[in-house]
Amino acid sequence: MESTDRSTLVVLTTGKEAFVRANAVLQMTLMIRKTKQEMPVELLLLGPGVEVLRSNQKNSPQFEQQLIGLREAGVRIAVCEVSLESLGLTKDQMFECETVKGGVEVATKLAEDWNVLTF
Repeated sequence: MESTDRSTLVVLTTGKEAFVRANAVLQMTLMIRKTKQEMPVELLLLGPGVEVLRSNQKNSPQFEQQLIGLREAGVRIAVCEVSLESLGLTKDQMFECETVKGGVEVATKLAEDWNVLTF
């Protein structure tokens, strides 16, 4: 299988401190999904990247609209539970997403021959 045909996991470790970069990664993830509609695409928010999912911050409305667009396009959105805990955040402070162990998720996708893009 060519690398361009493999499923893709996008890992975002950039948080609200770099709004423009986080915004660009969300847009790129959506474009990957729209370009390769038959290919699974997942977004994993890890470390400071989990802040993108916070529903009570200044940039929340912009992030929420992008996250809705990603979900509607079929992108699975997951957040690292260890990162949430280390930042003192809880799932009820987040927009809709799945909770996973980030390191396990990345290792699993690599073992399944997924492309893993980190930002």
